[in-house]
Amino acid sequence: MKILKAGADYSPDARSSIVAAVLLGIVANISFIIQPGLVGGFVEGLGLGEQQAGELAAAEMFGIAIATIVLSLASLKVNWRASFLFFSAVAIAGNLVSAYMTEFSDLVLARLLSGLGHGGLISLSFSAVGLTSKTDRNIGIYLAVLLSYGAVGLLAMPSLMATIGLKGIFINFSLVVLIGIGLVGYLPDQAKNEEEVPEASEPLNIKLLVPALLGYLAYNISQGIVWAYLFLIGVSNGLEEQVVANALFVSQIFGVLGALIAIVVSARVVGRFAPLTIGILGGAVFIALLLLKVDYFIYLIAVCGFNLMWNKVLPFILAAISDFDLRGRVMPFALAIQMFGLAVGPYIASQIVGDGDYQAVELASIFFFILGYFLLIVPIMMRKQRQKLELKKAL
Repeated sequence: MKILKAGADYSPDARSSIVAAVLLGIVANISFIIQPGLVGGFVEGLGLGEQQAGELAAAEMFGIAIATIVLSLASLKVNWRASFLFFSAVAIAGNLVSAYMTEFSDLVLARLLSGLGHGGLISLSFSAVGLTSKTDRNIGIYLAVLLSYGAVGLLAMPSLMATIGLKGIFINFSLVVLIGIGLVGYLPDQAKNEEEVPEASEPLNIKLLVPALLGYLAYNISQGIVWAYLFLIGVSNGLEEQVVANALFVSQIFGVLGALIAIVVSARVVGRFAPLTIGILGGAVFIALLLLKVDYFIYLIAVCGFNLMWNKVLPFILAAISDFDLRGRVMPFALAIQMFGLAVGPYIASQIVGDGDYQAVELASIFFFILGYFLLIVPIMMRKQRQKLELKKAL
């Protein structure tokens, strides 16, 4: 593949720009995508309680949410490449500080700082993908590559904890971010200007967009509630740590499969009702399996199905939301909502988790799955129906 000279004012659809955004997605999400392993590491490696481990995960996610919210408001005004360099420096600092913190309160602040850095990187890399003309496909590619890293990372976590520990893991996070700076020149400079948007694009419908974004928030709360504790849920049911890591590795492969399905199955052909319904409610069904008496087989089916549905439906949700505004203003805001939901989720879970009992966590996740589905599907389908009516009038 021929990579264009860095520093050019790239179109989001340039191949080199898409490749850079996808690879930078790994750099940005390097911690979050293996969060269950890290939460397990906080418990096993630092001797923290389950509630404290969940609060650490929430602290990082709140940092990510804050950064994505800031960028969602400023994304049309700031230079994306300069912003990426700034947030890279923050992420490097946060991870290096985390490597040397031993007190819980200090580590909370360090992970919050790290989250601020990674949140900026996540927003910029994801927004670059969101501006492409083939959003569904490119988000699917983004997720497939990211989940491939996550699969290897979760599989290796027990071995990494035994060899280099959390300190070594955090130092390596910093090194990866440092290396990723070399790709910044391939990102677009900024979001699309108004004159770059097709004249025929419809005006932003706030009345439909707001409930859709609230649904997306509820959906991501459901993910955040259960994702942080998946590793400990397996261990609490008598499974060995490496066995749980192996299951999560397989689940990430299913996540990649889900992303690939989203690439192949075009929303223009099948519509979005079926993918959204199957993906969201199907995810709730797989989490419900964890309410049963869990053995390895049930745990494997539950985590694999959960990851499959999550990553199959996410490109369709984001593409549907991004369609509300072709200028690219909605995507950064949707990402901010996503990260806020993924931050609120672990915090909610940390407050309701029992001592080795995760039933309340699982039930809360299922509730937010269902709530998110209805809040999302109604405005998305109403917008689609209005488009059809307007098309008939035009003909």
